[in-house]
Amino acid sequence: MTDAPATTPSPPASRPTAPRLAGVDVARAVAILGMLIAHLGTGHHPQGGTGEDWMWWFDGRSSALFATLAGVSIALMSRRLDRRRPAGWGVLSGRLVVRAVVIMAIGVALMGLGTPVAIILPTYGVMFLMAIPVLRAPTWLLVLLGVLSATLAPVFVLWLRTVTTGSPDPYDHLFQYGVGEMVWGYYPALVWIAYLVVGMVVGRGLLAAGNSRSAVLVLGAAGVALAAIGYGAGVWLSAGLTEEELAAWPGVLANAEPHTDSPPEVVGNLGVTLAVLALCLLLCSVRPVEVALSPLAAAGSMSLTVYSAQIVVIAILGPDAVWYPVSNEPLILLALGSVLGAWIWRLFLGRGPLERLVTWLSSLPERAVEATRAADWQHR
Repeated sequence: MTDAPATTPSPPASRPTAPRLAGVDVARAVAILGMLIAHLGTGHHPQGGTGEDWMWWFDGRSSALFATLAGVSIALMSRRLDRRRPAGWGVLSGRLVVRAVVIMAIGVALMGLGTPVAIILPTYGVMFLMAIPVLRAPTWLLVLLGVLSATLAPVFVLWLRTVTTGSPDPYDHLFQYGVGEMVWGYYPALVWIAYLVVGMVVGRGLLAAGNSRSAVLVLGAAGVALAAIGYGAGVWLSAGLTEEELAAWPGVLANAEPHTDSPPEVVGNLGVTLAVLALCLLLCSVRPVEVALSPLAAAGSMSLTVYSAQIVVIAILGPDAVWYPVSNEPLILLALGSVLGAWIWRLFLGRGPLERLVTWLSSLPERAVEATRAADWQHR
C-alpha cells in the first residue's frame, strides 16, 4: 500500500479589484474644478466681476469635498483586504505611509512654485498618516472622532493660534511642512481630519449597502440636514457680532465663512460634501448619464495630476491671475482643458501619470509581502 501523495499548498490568490465608483470620481472632479473656480474666478477682483456671487460658493467647500473623498478612497482601498489577516492591514498601512510621503513631497514642490494658492496636499498627506491608527476602528468610533474633530478641535486650534500668534488666522510659516500642518496651516489637520473620518464612514456605508439608491438618498438627506444645522448655527450665533468680532477670538467660533475652520463651517461643509456626493452617485446610477459624465469621471480619477497641472498653469499665469482676475476666460479654458485632457488621457493611456507613480510606489510594501509569502510557499 503506497502512501497518499502529500497535499501541495496553493500559492496565495490575488483578490480581484472591484470596479471604480463613477459617482465618486465625478464628485472628485467637482471638488477639483471647484477649487479652480475659487482660485481663478473673477469674484476675487476688488471691483467684482462676472459670477462674483456664485463663485464664492465653491470657496472652502470644494477643498472640504476633496478631503472627504480621501476618506472614501481609504475605505474603498480596504475592500480588497481579508480582515482576518492582520498582515493585510499592515500592507494597507504601509501603502498609506508611502502615499502620504509622496503626496506631501508633491505638495511641497508645488508650494515652491510660489503661487498665491494654499496647497492642500501637505495636509492631505498628514491626514493619511493620522488615519492609519483608526483603519480597523469600529464605525461608531469613527463617527465619534468625526464629531469631536468637527466641534471641539476647531475650538482648540483657533485658541492655540490666538495664544501663539495673537490671531486665529492661519500662519503657514510656523513649523511649515511639519507639526504646523496640524494647527497653524491653512488646512489644519486636527480640524480637517473630520472630513476624512466622515469620508471613511461613508465609504464603509457605500460598500455595505452595495451603493443602493436608498442608501444614497439617506446620504443626501443627511447632507442637507447637516448643512442646514451648520450654516444655520453660524447665522444664529453670529447675529449681532461685528466683522471685527467675527475675525477675533472667540467670535470666530461663530463664523461660518469659508476657511474660518469654526464648528459651524465644518459641520455645514460636511453637509454640502455629503449632498454633492449623493447627487453624483445618483446621477451615475443612470447609465446614459454616467456615460455623459465620463469626462468628469476621468478628471476625478486622476485628480492629483489635474490638481498639480492646474497649479503649474497658475504659476505660469502669475499671481495677478488669482488676486486680480479681470476675466473668466483663463478659468474656463483651464477647466475645459483639464476635463478634456484627462478624458483623452484615460481613453488612450489609462491611469494618470502621478496616480500611476503614487500607486507604484505605494504598492512596494504589498509586493514585498507577496514576495515573502511566495518564497515561503516555494520552500514548503
